[in-house]
Amino acid sequence: MFLSTLRRSLLGRTLAAVVTVSTLLMMLTAAALFWWAREDALAMQDAHLADMTAALARADVAALVPRALTMDPQQFAERIESDEPLPSRHHRMMMRGMMNRMGMHRETTPNERRTAIPAGESVLVRLITRQGQAVSTTLEHALPAGLSTLTINGEPHRVCLVFLPNGRYTALAEPMAMREATVLEQAKTAVMPLLVLLPLLLFAISAVLWRALRPLNRAAADVKGRSATDLAPLSYEGVPLEIAPFVEAVNDLLARVQAARTREIRFTADAAHELRSPLTSLTIEAEHLKRLKLSDEARPIVENLESGLARSVHQVSQLLLFARAQAGESAAVLARDAKPWYLSELVGEVVEPILPAIAEKSIGFEVEGLDADTPEAPVKGVSRAAIQAMMRNLVENAVHYTPARGAVTVRIDRSAGKLSIVVSDTGPGIPESERERVFDPFYRIAGSGLPGTGLGLAIVRTYAEMVGARIDLADARPGEVPPGLKASVLVELPRESTETP
Repeated sequence: MFLSTLRRSLLGRTLAAVVTVSTLLMMLTAAALFWWAREDALAMQDAHLADMTAALARADVAALVPRALTMDPQQFAERIESDEPLPSRHHRMMMRGMMNRMGMHRETTPNERRTAIPAGESVLVRLITRQGQAVSTTLEHALPAGLSTLTINGEPHRVCLVFLPNGRYTALAEPMAMREATVLEQAKTAVMPLLVLLPLLLFAISAVLWRALRPLNRAAADVKGRSATDLAPLSYEGVPLEIAPFVEAVNDLLARVQAARTREIRFTADAAHELRSPLTSLTIEAEHLKRLKLSDEARPIVENLESGLARSVHQVSQLLLFARAQAGESAAVLARDAKPWYLSELVGEVVEPILPAIAEKSIGFEVEGLDADTPEAPVKGVSRAAIQAMMRNLVENAVHYTPARGAVTVRIDRSAGKLSIVVSDTGPGIPESERERVFDPFYRIAGSGLPGTGLGLAIVRTYAEMVGARIDLADARPGEVPPGLKASVLVELPRESTETP
């Protein structure tokens, strides 16, 4: 699941590629740096061992030539490299025991210059780990002057051998284990900053990529938060040049969809308008026909014709209202309804046309929340036409689906900057599984047994989106049969709309 999501995510793929390449480069750099630091540390260890051996050689020579202690390094190096013999044989014989104890080999002929100790001979080597204590070991291979590796007491050692004039020598050894440990620690110290920098670098790269793609995420959130009727173009603000063509293509698509939608809605509105006029004329003629003296057989036919025409007129009116709502008249409606209006007048206009249907079914109809004895504050800044369309359709639906001798209640609550309209009935209600689909145009619940257009709640939702209202459906009488329906509309009011004049 994670890999599938990662493959579909542009940010995820880009970040994964950058992280992989950066990690490989950093690892290769760290490996090269580690190798270089190790080689450098080994060279420094060799140089340090050579310096310590030269210091011991200077001390050994100073035992015979005291002025060797004050020679500068270059002068001392030239002295031990020369073939000039050390002090007289008599003096050397006196110092021989001391020289042997100090790790100096027996002398050779005066003019002999040694460059290696042959295999099979014993050699005295001073150990750094034993404060310069000399140990004797037999050479398996010739030991040349300078730096080499020698096994002492079964352990490998790094040895520096310096020959003195007349064949004498000074040898100093350092265990390879201690040497490798020191070198490894120095190499780790050199690489550690790079390894610490790696996660910081990856975090910085992730932050830069996230920031670069933030305009695209913002555009996606903008589109996701829009209503189905909002086809305004996406903003180019902050969009990178690489993503701008995609945003431009989306805006072009939105423009084409808007144009097609406008043509469709205009056709629907024009068709509904053209149908309403002849249907109204037919309705008037049916009423005239009904007033004539008709036979008992003809009267039911005329009554059915009249009711059918009434349903057709209502359906066409609903279709026209839905088309106008879908056409996106929100700005025009709000501008036209900017003047204050009163809820009591609006409720009267909604209820008056359906009073005959209420009386015919003997429905108990009640309006709550309007107090005739209290001065009413006008409503401002909210579309009167939108509120009227929502209330009319909710009340008509409630009366239409409530059985004879049922009850319909309209409760209006205006407080704390909000306007709440709740229409409750004792009809069959709407199952919870269908409460989202009933807002789709022309959708009707199967088995209701009553005629209808399937547009009432679609119109309510459309106008609710226009004014930013929230609509909820619930059971009016939970646990009872039938449960009835409670339709609630909640509208946010501007502050000045809640002030009493």
